[in-house]
Amino acid sequence: MIRKLFKYSVSAAVLATMIQATPTFASPVESSVTKGQIDATKGQINDFETKIQQLDNRISLAMEKSQTLNDQIKIQQGKIKESKVEIEKAQKDLDSHKKVYSERLKSIQLEGKPSIVTYAELLLSSNDISEFLNRFTAISQIMESDTDLLKGLNEKEQVLKDAEQKLHNEFDKLKKSQNELASEQKKIEEDKNEVEKELADAKNKLQSQQDQLAQQEAERQAQLARQQAQQQILLSQQRSQQQSQQQSSVNNDSKSTPSAEVPSITNADAVSTIIATAKQYLGVPYVWGGTTPSGFDCSGFTSYVYRSVGINLPRVSRDQQNLGTRISPSQVQPGDLVFRGSPAYHVGIYIGGGQYIHAPQTGDVVKIAPYNPSAFTSAARVLH
Repeated sequence: MIRKLFKYSVSAAVLATMIQATPTFASPVESSVTKGQIDATKGQINDFETKIQQLDNRISLAMEKSQTLNDQIKIQQGKIKESKVEIEKAQKDLDSHKKVYSERLKSIQLEGKPSIVTYAELLLSSNDISEFLNRFTAISQIMESDTDLLKGLNEKEQVLKDAEQKLHNEFDKLKKSQNELASEQKKIEEDKNEVEKELADAKNKLQSQQDQLAQQEAERQAQLARQQAQQQILLSQQRSQQQSQQQSSVNNDSKSTPSAEVPSITNADAVSTIIATAKQYLGVPYVWGGTTPSGFDCSGFTSYVYRSVGINLPRVSRDQQNLGTRISPSQVQPGDLVFRGSPAYHVGIYIGGGQYIHAPQTGDVVKIAPYNPSAFTSAARVLH
């Protein structure tokens, strides 16, 4: 009996040794290389997504700047319009006075005499020296008034024209800045399209690598199952001889139940509301400047979600970064805001379990993603 038991034990040990040495599937070294390639591709995808988030942030800032320039252009156009009205009025006043002056000269010339002669005759026809002086003073005042008025109107017209030219120059500068901004925004969008193509290629590469790894793992598991079945046949014979010993071993097995760790979260109701609200909008598309469920950008999403608990966050991620208590990305709790960049160009909400929810970038939707503290610059705790 002992000899037979020894025989089965030796046979099982030999078979187990053969199973471990069977080279019918990828070795651990080959498997680790493949996993390393997948990790490298995931790193590339993360870099591309970061670039897209940064470009989206630049586009958002450019849109704000463009709106400011548009407002300034409208104001400048209004000033130019007002200036033209004043110039037209000044021109009418000048033309009206020139017409009066011209008619006066014309009436004098109809008598066939130059204006200076007419004025001289008027003076010489004076009855006495007092009347002469009065007429001389009046004529001098008329001539001086005409000269001063024409001069003043001409000067006013020139001042208005100079002001209009200055407004046009400033308007041209604003238009030039607007055109330059449009060119810059176009370049950013072209760069973004190129990065999106690279991101798509990297995702396809990752999918191919994952499919290959899954196939290798399936083949390995199938081979392992066949070998285990062969081993089971031999071991079943051994177990029939060692039933009493195996029964004792089974009875001595102990099962341990892991204790659940109860997270300690402050303001738990608010945290639960924030996370539940955020998950309601999974799948909502990313939209530049979006702040409603029809489309969100990253900071528009966090602002909208936090309003569900009565907290109004600043509009953009760089301002949200300065709110609340600054904490390390490795010490986050559910409900905390997590940021990339300094100043931040992207923001999301940590929801626990090593995950966060965010509106990633254009072409994507609100989704839950794995949270890696090393990929984030800072975090902020708004709920206390």
